Amino acid sequence: MSLRILAGDPPPCGGVLLAREWPSRLDLKQDALDVVAAVLFAHALVGEDDRQWLVLCLDEAIVNAMLHGNEGDPGMPVAIEVTADGDRWCVTITDRGAGFSVDQVPDAEDPESLLLEHGRGIRIMSEWLDELTYYRGGAVVRMARRRSAPARSSDAV
Repeated sequence: MSLRILAGDPPPCGGVLLAREWPSRLDLKQDALDVVAAVLFAHALVGEDDRQWLVLCLDEAIVNAMLHGNEGDPGMPVAIEVTADGDRWCVTITDRGAGFSVDQVPDAEDPESLLLEHGRGIRIMSEWLDELTYYRGGAVVRMARRRSAPARSSDAV
């Protein structure tokens, strides 16, 4: 999956399940993550088998918005919207920063990029998500994925 940073706003992605803002404070990151994950689980859009991937992707995107986008300024909120359309869900995270360019992100194909302190989050998120697209020059990230398949029962014949 190649990194896409577009100028405009993201297109609609179904009905709104959650729309909320959090101050850019890392001590509130876990609350934001828990609320978003709870909505996705409550609507059976993500299965228990994918919990770790979901938490990892949300953590990366929320921290990026709070620390890099809003530069840790608690007066600059991070807006999170969860939407769904059929079996596809989207989480859209918006910060108040200026965005970024593709040149600022390490090349995901370069094995040495795994050793860098920053820049691995986008590569990690791309592994699980069906869509990872940035809008407004990088100030908005849209993460999307199809509904997780239900866990298989060990009693199945």
